[in-house]
Amino acid sequence: MTKRIKMNRRSLLKSTFLGVSGLSVFPSLVFSRSQSRIQAQRLRHALIPLADEIEPEFLKTGKPQVKVRLLANENPYGPSPKAKKAIIDAIDASFMYPGQSMKALIEEIAKVERVDPKQVMLGAGSSQLLLATFLAYGPKGKFVVADPGYISRVEELDLDKVPLTSDYKHDLKAMADRVSDKTSLVYICNPNNPTGTEVDAATLRDFCASVSAKVPVMVDEAYIDYVKNPQESSMIDCIRKGQNVIVLRTFSKLHAFAGLRIGYCIAQPKIIEEIEKFHSVNSLAHTSLEAARASYQDAEFAKMVLSKTQEAKDFVYKTLQDHGFSYIPSCTNFVLFPLRMKGDTFIDKMSDEGVQVRRWEFNQQHWCRVSLGKMEDMKIFAEAFSKVVS
Repeated sequence: MTKRIKMNRRSLLKSTFLGVSGLSVFPSLVFSRSQSRIQAQRLRHALIPLADEIEPEFLKTGKPQVKVRLLANENPYGPSPKAKKAIIDAIDASFMYPGQSMKALIEEIAKVERVDPKQVMLGAGSSQLLLATFLAYGPKGKFVVADPGYISRVEELDLDKVPLTSDYKHDLKAMADRVSDKTSLVYICNPNNPTGTEVDAATLRDFCASVSAKVPVMVDEAYIDYVKNPQESSMIDCIRKGQNVIVLRTFSKLHAFAGLRIGYCIAQPKIIEEIEKFHSVNSLAHTSLEAARASYQDAEFAKMVLSKTQEAKDFVYKTLQDHGFSYIPSCTNFVLFPLRMKGDTFIDKMSDEGVQVRRWEFNQQHWCRVSLGKMEDMKIFAEAFSKVVS
């Protein structure tokens, strides 16, 4: 019997091919019949939009209406005007399966990244591709991951967790030392979620070259567009060199496609074939694919978003400093900072002010992660924060 992998990480399973209908068609791929029934129940809950992303305090009666939503690292500026136009233009052809749109987007990504189209796989957001990778490599052994990190709280995956360095970055040396004959995959989130930190590109490149000769290395670059030099920081060149590296990308952040669901991974063809066994592109929408094509090289829109995000980030930094709080310098569209009270207490007090943020706890410290919204959103956050910490 194939080893069962329990997935209940927030919103990881949204928009995946292993939905309720998928399980009835493909249960033999991963689960026994009885296990698939249990998994279907879990997926029904996961498919409720962000129901488990909202902290329980917001579900209580008597709470005020939400003023600002700063808990999901979404791009508040929405898709670019070009992407919106592409959606409208694509509606008339949406009665057809989106094969040509998928092919066109794959070819465009391959051309920009200078890889073979056979090395590019699309998904309904990067989470769908991440799940397929879990299913492909999870039963084969342990995943070496950073802690805290994006998947370090996935329950019942066999995770070999490596603490971050003192400056909250991946400890690449320690991670390399953990790789053994029991390891099936190494997962790097760069920049890291929830800390927002980036590891040195040259050091990570050396790590990938060495470790990928033993086991595949997945580098999740969901936030790569927010770093100073995305091309230099990306590990796609490792794939061009023939290394067993998987680079994961999403349109959910900079391109504001969190609700449109487009992501992709780039890897060697043999790795793509392995992941494809647990993945189906039939969940991709023609309208989203055409919007992604329009947004992919919309440099003007990207420049605007990055500028506005930096403005909001600087404002949060100053807000925290004005109240005597420190923070972890961020390379992303969110900021993590230590709290002086328990995380659930802080979340509850902020919710009383109508502000949604996220909490974390590690290194014997409670933390808040605040997503960067528009300036008017951040001013509401600052006002609420001032009341809560005063």
